[in-house]
Amino acid sequence: MDEERYAGERRGLGLFLEELRPIVARELGSTSLLHHAIVRAIARPQLRHLRHARDLFNALPREQRQLLSAGIVAQPERKPDHARLLDTYRRREPEPFVCFEADAEGSDDRQRQIEMRHELMEGPSLRVLVRPNTLPSTTVKALREIADMIESDRRLLSLRYWRATRVREVTGKGGADCG
Repeated sequence: MDEERYAGERRGLGLFLEELRPIVARELGSTSLLHHAIVRAIARPQLRHLRHARDLFNALPREQRQLLSAGIVAQPERKPDHARLLDTYRRREPEPFVCFEADAEGSDDRQRQIEMRHELMEGPSLRVLVRPNTLPSTTVKALREIADMIESDRRLLSLRYWRATRVREVTGKGGADCG
C-alpha cells in the first residue's frame, strides 16, 4: 500500500528520519540495521521504505527510543563555518554601527551600553545595530514593529521554530509550524 494514510505522512516521516539519521549513526553506529533502513528510506522516499524505518525505530527497546528521540530534541544548532565567516568579513570593509546592548534578564541602566562599534564584537543576549545617520523616528518605528512581531508570535525567538523554517525552505514545501 503506497498511499498516504494521512495528509503529509510521507513528508513527516521523511523529516523525522532525516533528523534521526545522524543520531542513530552516532549512538548505534552506521552499520546498524536501523541506520541502513533510514539511509535507504531517505534515498528512495517511498512510503514502504519510510514506514519500514519507522517500524524498526518503534521496535527498539524503550530506553533506546528515548535516547534517540532526546537526541533530536536536544541536538544543537549547526553553526556556520567560523573560518569562512571570518574570511568573508576580512574581505570587506567593517561597517560601523551605533550599538545598543542590554542583558535580556536585567534591564537596569548599568547593564545597558550605547556605543559605536563593529558588528563582530562580542556582547550580551540583546543587541540592536543601527547604521549612523538613520532617522530616529524610522529606527523607533522599526523597533516597535519588531517588538510587536515578537510579542504576537513568541516562536520568533525559538530555535526549534527556525530549524523547522529552514527545513521548509530547503525542501520547498510548506508544513505545520513547530512551536
